[in-house]
This record gives sequence, structure tokens and C-alpha cells, in this order.
Amino acid sequence: MSGRVRVIGLGQAAAGDDQVGIAVIEHLRALGAPERLELLLAPEPSALLPLLETPAPVVLVDAVLAAPAGEVLVLEPDELEQRGLSTMSTHGLGVAQAVALARLLSPSGVSPSIRIVGVSISRPERFRQGLSPEVAAAVPRAAEQVLRAVSSTQECSHA
Repeated sequence: MSGRVRVIGLGQAAAGDDQVGIAVIEHLRALGAPERLELLLAPEPSALLPLLETPAPVVLVDAVLAAPAGEVLVLEPDELEQRGLSTMSTHGLGVAQAVALARLLSPSGVSPSIRIVGVSISRPERFRQGLSPEVAAAVPRAAEQVLRAVSSTQECSHA
């Protein structure tokens, strides 16, 4: 393994709190994220399909519909449905479904290690710029969880 980790922020810039994945990626860039992190953006879950085809660990960052707004959750893809959580998508395909589809289409090509850092939001708002105060306050905590997830995936790959 190359030691790189792909971190993908999901979201739409003009959809209120749905843009939290983008905000976390921007925060990581502002912090001067380590070079081993490949920081990418995806506007919605179907765009993940080619991005999940990598031998590197992947950390997805997305908004999750849950209360209260501003909580940070670290999950495996199958935990989303098990816990009754849904990520945001205007195209009907959620993150868990996109990961499952990618694994079905390319069983040996999809990253064997995929984690999700979710930030709970109340509801996305179309045509709204910026994050609510609760979700904005969660961005640094979510970035910290991304860095922790990266460290744990790298420790597991060296074990």
C-alpha cells in the first residue's frame, strides 16, 4: 500500500448544511493536511463510483439526517442503514447504496477500507449558502475525526 488515504467530501455548495462535506475538506486544506491525504470532492453519491476504485483506504465525509444537528459520527457504510440514518442526496442514491453498487460492479477494485465521517443536519435547504451555526461548529470536530480515521486505517494496514 502506498500509504495514501483518499478523503472525499460530499455535498452541494448551494444547499445549506448539505455542504458540510465540502467545508470539512476546505478545513483540512486550511490546516495543511498531510500529503498522504488525497482530498477530493463529489457533488453527490453516484459520483463516488469511480472514486472508490482504489487500493487505498477511503474516508467519506457527508451530511447525515439526524438530530440534534452538529453531531459528528464515525461509521462503516453498512451502519448507515442499520442505524436508520440517511445521507443527503437529491438523486435518490445514498452513500451506502453507492458503496454497495461500487462493490458489486468492481468487487476487487473498490477500497477494502471505507469509513464515513458524518455530521448530523436537520434538513438541507436549497439555494442557501453557508452552514447553520451548529453544523459550522462541527466542522473542526469532523476534520479531527477524519484525521483519527486516517490514523486508524493506516495502523490497521501496517498490522
